[in-house]
Amino acid sequence: MNDRAVNVLEQYDLTVSRTFKGRGTIICETDRGMCVLKEYRGKSEKLALLNKLQEKAGDSIKSDTLVRNKEGGLSVTDTDGSVYILKKQIEGRECSYKNEEDIVKAFSTMAKLHLKMVETQPEYEMPIFFYGDEMEKHTRECRRVKNHLTRLRTKTDFERRLLMEYDYFLKKAEEVMALVAQESRAEYEAYVNSNGLYCHGDFQYHNVIFPKSGGDASLINFEHFARDTGTRDFYLLFRKISEKNDWSIKIAQEMLDAYQDRRMITPIEWRSLRLRLAYPEKFWKIINFYYNSRKSWVSGRNYEKLESLINQERKKEKLLEKLFD
Repeated sequence: MNDRAVNVLEQYDLTVSRTFKGRGTIICETDRGMCVLKEYRGKSEKLALLNKLQEKAGDSIKSDTLVRNKEGGLSVTDTDGSVYILKKQIEGRECSYKNEEDIVKAFSTMAKLHLKMVETQPEYEMPIFFYGDEMEKHTRECRRVKNHLTRLRTKTDFERRLLMEYDYFLKKAEEVMALVAQESRAEYEAYVNSNGLYCHGDFQYHNVIFPKSGGDASLINFEHFARDTGTRDFYLLFRKISEKNDWSIKIAQEMLDAYQDRRMITPIEWRSLRLRLAYPEKFWKIINFYYNSRKSWVSGRNYEKLESLINQERKKEKLLEKLFD
């Protein structure tokens, strides 16, 4: 973030004693506590809806709520036209993907959020996210990258290894897309709309914060909140933690139980969760990174991710059979 961005802090009714850089942010020590300054590229109307949803959830979930400027607005604009938001910082440690107590609390907090993050008559209408659209886009890219690989005259070890596994994962993506085609977009959108559903949109373990002294989880970074069912959040965190824990059936069951102890997953959400998990998104991520980076050099880390994906695939299938059969 541009250091000149700190000038926009003058538009807030607070006194800043010092600032320092964070991850794509500027951390501000103020007379109103620690705050986070962050560039924002969305619509201002969306911020008003986000603020309303966070306030509704605020009686049971602590989060990095927006700070209003001197004029009462939720964002400020720099001289170059860049838009920024200021949020109250949540201090603590990130959720550990190896700590089962952390994991259970994270999914329990997620369920609480989904019960609260509801608005049936929003002043700002957001488009409803249908999971099949993203899968279709990823599948098209998978086909395009395969064509690129097959045309290469000279291939690296990574590219040869990738081609060896390509047909398996591409076939799996196409099989899931065939199942998605049997789902009704209209029914899914009507379900989301009639129930006024919203979700965090980027529910990853680094956005779940625990007080160092212990206690309930807090949530941060709501800027990607979406008009979708809670399975969008559930899928993202479930997949991330399952990958880190070698697709452990025991931990998977704990995540599912922790969530459903507070909020039951409905049949239409359950079907979307099954399809999201069945889709080989990790494979797409690997080829997406490869295709959009320098082809002359492939990171050894990317090769390791591919090998890990291949080695874990049978364990993932076994877990999905356990959950959905």
